[in-house]
Amino acid sequence: MSSSDLRKRLENVEASLRRLRGEDADLGSDYGSIPQDFGDSGQDLQMREELEGQIADLEAERDRLKAELAQESSPDETGRSH
Repeated sequence: MSSSDLRKRLENVEASLRRLRGEDADLGSDYGSIPQDFGDSGQDLQMREELEGQIADLEAERDRLKAELAQESSPDETGRSH
């Protein structure tokens, strides 16, 4: 991938993280506002765990993309950029 492609993907990943974190916060604010039974609580817990897993995957991808961009921008042994 080119540096431009990596930056675009990084922007997309960060936007997805913001969106997912907002959804995760929304789940917490809804809790207690609507009477829930054990089934609803279980579904909420499952949704939260799925969101946390997606967030963790995206954070790992974001870190990988940042490392790849840093590597591309750092000069090699000859002093030239990659």
